[in-house]
Formats: sequence, structure tokens, C-alpha cells
Amino acid sequence: MLTTAERRINWGYIETDEHSQIVFLSDELCATIQINKEEWVGMPARELIRDPSSRKPKQVFFGIISGYACLIRVVHLDQHRQYHVLVRQDDVAHVELMSFMNAVDGLTKKKSQSRQSKYSFSELIGGSESMEQAKELAARIATSQSTVLLTGESGTGKELFAQAIHGLSTRKHNPFVAVNCAAIPADLFESEVFGYEGGAFSGAKKEGKPGKVELAQHGTLFLDEISELPYAAQGKLLRVLQEREIERLGGTSSKNVDIRIIAATNRDLSMLVHEGKFRQDLFYRLYVFDLKIPALRQRKEDILLLANSFVSLFNDRLGLQVESIDMELQQWMLHYEWPGNVRELKAYVERAMNLTNGRTLKRPVETMLSQPVEVEEDRPLYSLEDEVKRAEENAIRKALKQADGDRTTAARLLDIHLASLYRKLSKYGIKD
Repeated sequence: MLTTAERRINWGYIETDEHSQIVFLSDELCATIQINKEEWVGMPARELIRDPSSRKPKQVFFGIISGYACLIRVVHLDQHRQYHVLVRQDDVAHVELMSFMNAVDGLTKKKSQSRQSKYSFSELIGGSESMEQAKELAARIATSQSTVLLTGESGTGKELFAQAIHGLSTRKHNPFVAVNCAAIPADLFESEVFGYEGGAFSGAKKEGKPGKVELAQHGTLFLDEISELPYAAQGKLLRVLQEREIERLGGTSSKNVDIRIIAATNRDLSMLVHEGKFRQDLFYRLYVFDLKIPALRQRKEDILLLANSFVSLFNDRLGLQVESIDMELQQWMLHYEWPGNVRELKAYVERAMNLTNGRTLKRPVETMLSQPVEVEEDRPLYSLEDEVKRAEENAIRKALKQADGDRTTAARLLDIHLASLYRKLSKYGIKD
């Protein structure tokens, strides 16, 4: 006879043949369910095991065996089946079972939402005319399945718009997968975005790996900084847009994909096409809906709305109780041009919040944000292209110096991605 502890580990099982007739009942099950083995061998399983929820075969289900409610797992053995009793009704309290089910439901929802959009239109702060027009057009675009190109300066919130469009579309319950085209090295781009088959290259997983395009199946693929897409990969993306097919690196067959593409750029793609750096056919494929996100300096009436929203955000994050923004700081905010747009404003408020004392946010000690640019009046004037290169190199060296050589910090100070900084360091031969 099994002990109580042993019974809790193994409640036993019932085995049926290809005709769903009972051919075996374990001693454990007969003892705990209190049935006679000889009476049931040869009988139809449906007379002993009842599934009140559905007749469809399931791997795990709640059923009733001889009057006992049980959680049952079905194991397939060729043409035979085994029905293993996992839990019997008096082995677990109802509240414990509901707690478990709620936890599973919560984890399932969390997993399904992990690649869904985080932002909605209600979180796109701004009541200015230009912002309202952008939101209205974005809402109209959202109901379409067409490709969208978001244009605007760095830091204007293009990804927020992309997520809001996804969240209002018919694909909102499916994945939102974001790819920063500037952050993936060119030699890894194809395998990361389009995936690869096993053995496609040295170090590849033997089972292969799906790319970002496949992960976005039935959802939205957001390609940020599309202007940085390697030229060799542009043709493959064009095929995805035209044929809705993808071929993994090292693969020999194509796979159909059902995705919507939203791309974003802070550069003039038509100029890149003219320079031969961006495919014209791809440009026309992307240029179906062009949604321009206004710069912060073009909607100054939104500055204080945004600033106050960031104050509330960092009150929660930092455990502060800032209630207002000093009038002098408000005036400074309204007159500053904000070249880094909303991203720069958010970073500025965060810095001020970390340095503030009391319930009023005041202007912190000034940083490089408002320092005047030093002009070298005595040196000769070079061509515009050379002047731009000199200015860029000087800005990189200055940022590295302020960051004590930390390249991640320097990239943040310059408001560019780390991959872009590394390319520019190589371009100008900067070693430290």
C-alpha cells in the first residue's frame, strides 16, 4: 500500500487501446479513486473518464473519474493512450488552484505583450496644431495595412508614433518588433534581421535561428534609422516588401511572411538615393505614407506640457515630490531651441530632478547645452564639406574628453548611437 506522500506524487493512470477501450488501470489509481480494476478493463474509456468541457482531444484537461474531479494529462503511445491523474479535487484547495491559474494567466499575458507596443496615442503628449495634425494622420494611417515612413529629427519620438500606430491597428495583439538599423554591425545584419539556417556560417546554431522579420509574423516590424540599412541588405528588404517572402541566410527556400513595416529616418532618403547610397526602388516602396514628426522647436506650446509630464515621471522613479517648475526655468525652456528635441528635454529634466532640493524644480548648473560655440576667426575657411568634417571630428573629441574616454557616454552626449560613433572614430582615425 502506498503512503499518503507517495500518492500525492503519483495518483496513477488509465491506459486505452486504439478503440478507446480500457486495457489497464494502475493499482495507485484504483486505490485512490476506489474502483475495481476487473470491472473496468474492456469498457469504453468515456464511461469512466468524463470531460465535461469538450470532446476535442487535449494534452491536459479537467475531467471526472468515478465522481472525482481531476486534472488529467494525456500521453500518446503509438495507438494507445494513457490518462495520468495529476491532481485530484481533495489534493488541492480551490483558492490554491485559482491562484495558480491566475499566475499562469498573468505570465501568459506578460509574455504575449512583451513584443507588443508599449505606447498609445494618449501617451503622445502635445496639444499644438502641428502635433495634433501628426496624431490625426497617424490614427488614419493605423487602420491601413500599408507601409509607413516616419520622418523627423532625432529625438522627436518616431518610435512612440510607430508603437501607437501598431496599437491602433488590427495587428495590435500580435508582435511589435523594433530593429535599430544603425546598431547592428553590417556583417551581422542579414543574419539578425532575416535569420539563418543551421550551419550557415561558423558558430551558427545547428537548428538555425529566426530573424526579426519572422518574429514579427502577423504583427509590425519597425525599422528605425532605415537610412543606415546596409546597401546589400536593401535588396532583400525590397523582396520582403514586394513578395512578402523571406529567405534565411544559407537557406534554399522562401517562407511567406505577413507583416506590416513601419520605417523611420532622420535623414533625407531622396538625397541618399541621389548620392547612390539608398536604392530608389526601395525608397518608393517605403514612401507610401510619409508622416513627418514635428521638431520640438516647432511646437513650443508643448514644451511645458512635456516638462511637467517628465517631472511626474521622475517623481515616481526617484521618490521625489517636486510640485512645480521655477518661472525662470520655464522661460529658459521656452527660449531654448532643443536640438535634441523631446529626448534632450527629458534628459535635462532628469538631470535637474537629480540635483534639485525642495518642491520647485530650478535650473541646474549649466552644461554644454547652452554654452556658446567658440569660433576660430583667424584660421582660413575651408570648403563646406571639410568644415563639417572638422566640426564633427572636434565634437567627437570633445565628447570623448568629457566622458573620460567612455565611448558609450560619449555617444549619449553626442545623441548618436554607439555603432555610429564607432564608424566615425574609424573614419577620422581617432584612437582615444
